[in-house]
Amino acid sequence: ASWEARAMLSNPNGVGRQGMRFVALFISLQVLLYAASSDAQYGGHYGGGGYDDGEDMTDRAVEYYMMQQQAAQQQHVQQQEFMRQQQAQYQRQQQQQAMQQEAMRQQQMQAEAMRQEAMRQAMYEAQADAEEEERYYQEQMYRQQAAQQQQQAQQQQVKQKQAYEIQMEQARKKQQMQKQAVAGATLDDASALSEKGTMMMRDGNYLESLTIYDKCLSIQLAHLGDLHPMVARTVDLMGVALLRLGAPEEALETFEKAIYIQEAAYGQNSHPDWALTVLHAGQAYELEAESLSRDGPKAEWSRDLDDLTEKAWELYEKALDVFQAQVEVNEPDVDVANVVHAMGNIHNIRGEYMEALRKFKYALEMRIKIFGEDDVTVAWTKVNIGNAFKGMFKVEEAMKWYHEALGTVNAEFGNDHPEVAHLHWNIALCYLTKGEVDAANRKLGWFKRWPFTWFSEGAKRRLVHEGADFAKMEKHLVHAFEVFVSRLGEDHLSTNRATMALMALRELKRD
Repeated sequence: ASWEARAMLSNPNGVGRQGMRFVALFISLQVLLYAASSDAQYGGHYGGGGYDDGEDMTDRAVEYYMMQQQAAQQQHVQQQEFMRQQQAQYQRQQQQQAMQQEAMRQQQMQAEAMRQEAMRQAMYEAQADAEEEERYYQEQMYRQQAAQQQQQAQQQQVKQKQAYEIQMEQARKKQQMQKQAVAGATLDDASALSEKGTMMMRDGNYLESLTIYDKCLSIQLAHLGDLHPMVARTVDLMGVALLRLGAPEEALETFEKAIYIQEAAYGQNSHPDWALTVLHAGQAYELEAESLSRDGPKAEWSRDLDDLTEKAWELYEKALDVFQAQVEVNEPDVDVANVVHAMGNIHNIRGEYMEALRKFKYALEMRIKIFGEDDVTVAWTKVNIGNAFKGMFKVEEAMKWYHEALGTVNAEFGNDHPEVAHLHWNIALCYLTKGEVDAANRKLGWFKRWPFTWFSEGAKRRLVHEGADFAKMEKHLVHAFEVFVSRLGEDHLSTNRATMALMALRELKRD
């Protein structure tokens, strides 16, 4: 057994830890058995001289084994405690490292926040400097503009003063001339001048008629004073001349003066002369509405258009009430026909063409009953009926009414009269509308497809104005332009419109 134990001890790799414990136990038992046998043979330490039997030996071996087991267990506990302490220390180290990393991260975040704050502060300061510099330059610019405006205002005041002095000098000379003209002139002379001015007006010489009316007014003022009805009548005729000259605002001021004189003489809403002047004032608003520019947003110019037409309509209603009170119901009356005709013009300007046609046809029937079919007033009503049909794109019907009127006015006034030129202007516009309608009927939908959209606008314009209708439009337009320039002057509203139309015509021909 000792040999085997030594063999096992000499080869510790052959057994495991448990095997080593077994070997140690086995050797211990061998030693105890050997000691017991020796004690029994030679005597023990105690009085009996050795152990009583082998059981005592076994108990000691077991006790020794238990002691070994307890020692091993204590050693295991110590090892476990050591490992726990090592693990706790490792955890503390990990926590310390995490705390250090968190502290570093917080420091980095704080440093980044400080850096960003510094950048924001720098940007804010730079922006503040830029705004301050911008305010400085704006203040400088405003001061320069204020100085320029002040200088311009001073120059304008000087010019206005000079113009005023010139006007005063002209007025003084005119007054002297009027006094010289009035000297020895009678009211019969004033009546003759009034009739002459009316004839000049009928022939289309509006500027000359205005001059004659002015002379007539000077005589009447000298004999009758400022508030006489004859003075109001002459002032009203001067306003009509201004309307024909395309100056609706000046005409409106003139009509208001006449209305003031008539109301002082007759009262308001009572006399036919007052109603006639009110009708003319409404026509001034009508001409303003007709001449209103359609450029810019529709909401803006349509609001102005509604305001002007509403003012004209209110004046027409006042005049109509007075005229209708003078005649029997359904009795033909020139003044009633004139007001209804003017109301039709308002519907036409607003685009209410069916209502315009009703008014025009009513006025046409009354005028035919009063004057006959060939009267010039009937012809002007036919022109406006054609305008209504043109607005509804019924160009063939419009052309029929235009040509009926053209024969009458040519026979009455000649082809070079301004009002006849206005009819040629309307015919030219009707040919333009006809070209647009014909182009739409040719179904130009292919222009909306790519790549035709790149050049469709010019092609559309050529198709709209191609053929014989284009030549007819050009003929009437050129004739209207030449008459406007020669009879009304280059600054007249109708001349300006015709000039713009001719420029557009040349552009179309170039395309």
